[in-house]
Amino acid sequence: MNSFSSEPMTDEETRRPTFLLIEDDAVDVEAFRRAVKRNQVDCELVHASDGRAALEKLRELVDGNENVGVLAFLDLNMPGLNGHEFLAEVRRDDSLKRLAVFVVTTSRHKRDIALAYDKNVAGYFEKDDLNSVLEMARHFAGRLVFPTLGGQAD
Repeated sequence: MNSFSSEPMTDEETRRPTFLLIEDDAVDVEAFRRAVKRNQVDCELVHASDGRAALEKLRELVDGNENVGVLAFLDLNMPGLNGHEFLAEVRRDDSLKRLAVFVVTTSRHKRDIALAYDKNVAGYFEKDDLNSVLEMARHFAGRLVFPTLGGQAD
């Protein structure tokens, strides 16, 4: 919508995205929070310390609310349910399979990159440049038409 329109903005146009950070390292969580603030990203930031906790949070977010806009930022190397296992579970779950996921990790292994893209991630980034990740996410989230989560597409 352009700024000259007299039409009111819809809920979908004014909705703040939820960023789900799936990260087990407290230092990296704090760095991500600071990067969100520094890059002036208007979002609700939710944190999960492993893949299992992230699945629970996602299911809570979409339960009864098909109009939720979520972007996930996923570390691959975590104890418990790791990033690759999380991606496999999300893609098997009909209520979550359309989730937009960005991998943010220290791994540069070709196998990790290939496995992530095989699970349809939206992008693969290294942790050492969070400012670029968040700058991209700010623009992406501001223009993204979020997929329907929690139900079937009409």
